[in-house]
Amino acid sequence: MNTTTKTTLVAAFIHHQMELRQFLDRKVNCRETAADLLQDTYVRIAQLEPGDEILNPRAFLYRVAGNLAFDHLRRQHRWAQWEDAEALSEDCLCLQPQPDVVLAGCEKLQRFQHLLLALPSQHRRMFVRCRIEGQSYRQIADQEHISPRRVERVVQQTLKSLKPLIT
Repeated sequence: MNTTTKTTLVAAFIHHQMELRQFLDRKVNCRETAADLLQDTYVRIAQLEPGDEILNPRAFLYRVAGNLAFDHLRRQHRWAQWEDAEALSEDCLCLQPQPDVVLAGCEKLQRFQHLLLALPSQHRRMFVRCRIEGQSYRQIADQEHISPRRVERVVQQTLKSLKPLIT
């Protein structure tokens, strides 16, 4: 391809740019992708090496743009198949925890229960009401006849003492 053919091709691209964009938009059904493919079309014609003369620049542009759209759709289809395969493989996975994880969890629960039972009864009651039953410091303070600040300190101290032993 000589420089006059390349100039003719670029001129044809500029002249038929809107048509090509509409063509690509219909092919891929996405305006942003069509704009990207239009730019790719220009890059392809700008990178052409000298060779045979192009007799119909408009048809050549449509061929290049159509091939790019086809490649894009094929790539998109492959990705969709890959994602379907991943979803299928996720369905085949066992979602239950492994036996070693279950055993470790049971051991942690036993340690937690043992440590909880070792606490003074008032501390244990306040901790259980706050952290397990979801009562507020004010509610617990009213039941225990102490200040909410004292309840907060007891719960925080209990939490500090239990946390390192169960992790």
